Formats: sequence, structure tokens, C-alpha cells
Amino acid sequence: MSLVRWIDLKSLTDARGQLCVAEAGAQVPFTIRRVYYLCDPQPDEPRGFHAHKALEQVAICVAGACSFVLDDGRKRENVRLDDPTRGLYVGPMLWREMHDFTPDCVLLVLASAIYDEADYIRDYGEFIEATKNGNEDAPFIHQLADVREVTIGARSRIWQFVVILDKAVIGSDCNICAHVLIEGGTIIGDRVTIKSGVQVWDGVTLENDVFIGPNVTFANDPFPRSRQKPSAYSRTIVKSGASIGANATILPGVTVGANAMVGAGSLVSRNVPDGAVVIGNPARVLRTLSAESE
Repeated sequence: MSLVRWIDLKSLTDARGQLCVAEAGAQVPFTIRRVYYLCDPQPDEPRGFHAHKALEQVAICVAGACSFVLDDGRKRENVRLDDPTRGLYVGPMLWREMHDFTPDCVLLVLASAIYDEADYIRDYGEFIEATKNGNEDAPFIHQLADVREVTIGARSRIWQFVVILDKAVIGSDCNICAHVLIEGGTIIGDRVTIKSGVQVWDGVTLENDVFIGPNVTFANDPFPRSRQKPSAYSRTIVKSGASIGANATILPGVTVGANAMVGAGSLVSRNVPDGAVVIGNPARVLRTLSAESE
């Protein structure tokens, strides 16, 4: 699996120029807590030479160009950043080095947490020791899973007969059970559980601490036709802490609110409020959970 994971930004171009957009939960697979940039670099002075234990970053060369070296302790890959419409995702426990800056380079970095020196590994030998001999933070991928060029966070578990397509993003401490399909373009947060028999399609975002029960069905196209692909799929969001019961169906473009609960077998055709318990076909609000019961 390649260490290079590109994040395609939303780009709008007209006679006035180009506008590029990076949004948390859309293009960027984490909540943005810190933004910084490097400018006026010395071309012959490399930077980086460290890894992070938990931090996630997206690096965007908004002007000029530079080269990255990514190293997971087993292989090294070189990549050139020279396109302001896409960013390089750099996940936890990846050694990174930056080289060959052009004089006009401006490197913008989006980060998932504020600065924390304790999260750094600055010694390469220490980094290699941390990545070998059964690194506890490494994700587990069953040998019978089919996992393409994707991003998987620390300690996540991918079980047998799971299929994950290119450009999917899965956070840390997730449990993806057997016989799950995750399409490219999906974003799955941290500590998410997906039980067997679920297909998560392009356009679906599952935020942190979401539970998806067995055989839950998501849809991403309100007017599907064979061999007719829409220009963009409907965006469906299951917000942090929500639970979807077994055999529920979530229609395209729906948002399930934070800490909401969808009853087994329900058909969700409209947005679910935060903390609501919904059941039925179509799903209706039964009650609202109190903060104590959550």
C-alpha cells in the first residue's frame, strides 16, 4: 500500500483566477485545530526529519514546489508537491522530510491538533524501534481483506473479506467487521464501529464514535440509473456519537445528528435532530435523549 495519499481540494476557476477550498469533514479527513505555513525557504536547507505519534496533517504547496520523503519504517517514498489544488495527507507514525524547495515555495499545513512536543519523535532510530517488533499503534489488516491505497489510522482493525477502495479515509481505533464494503471518497472518523453486511458509499461521512449496526444500508444517489454516474454524489453525514440500528436504511443527503439513535429497520428519509431516537418507516422522533442518558 502506497504511503502517498492525495487529498483533492475543491477548486473553482473563472476569469478572475482560482479559488481552492479545504473543509474539515469534506476534503480534509479530520477537525482542523492548527494551521501554519512555511515561506521564504532556503533551497538547500531540508526540513522536517521527525514523525508524529498521533497528529494528522495535510500539506498543500500553495505556491512553488517542494519534495517530501515519507517513511513508515519499512519503505520510503518520494513525492513532489507542486499543485495547489491537492494536498498530501501525512498520518501518524510516518517519518517525513522536506527537500528541494523552490525559492517561491509556500507550504501550507493543516493539522489535527495544536502543537505538542510530546507527540514528536525526532530521532530516526527511536522511530524505527517504535515501528518494528509489533508496533501496538499499527492498524491490523486481515490477510483476507482487500485494501487498496487508503488511509487507515492507528490501532484500527480491518477484518476478513472487507473491501476498501482507493482514497477512502479511516480514522484511529475503528473496528470494521467482516463483509463490509467501503467505497473511495468516504470519510470515517475515529473509534467508529461498522458491523458486518454494510456498504459505505462515496459521499458518506461517519464522524467520531459512530456505531453502524449489521446490514445498515446507505444510498448516495436519489435517482440512480445503470451506467449513469452523477457529477457529485449526495453527501450523507452521521455525526459524532450517533448509532444506526441493524437493517436501517439511510437515504441520500440525510444528516443524522450527534448522539442520535436510529431504531433497527427504520427508513430515514429526512434529517435526524441531535440526541433524537427515531423509529419506523418513515422514521419519526420517538423521544430525545437527555445528556445523562447519553
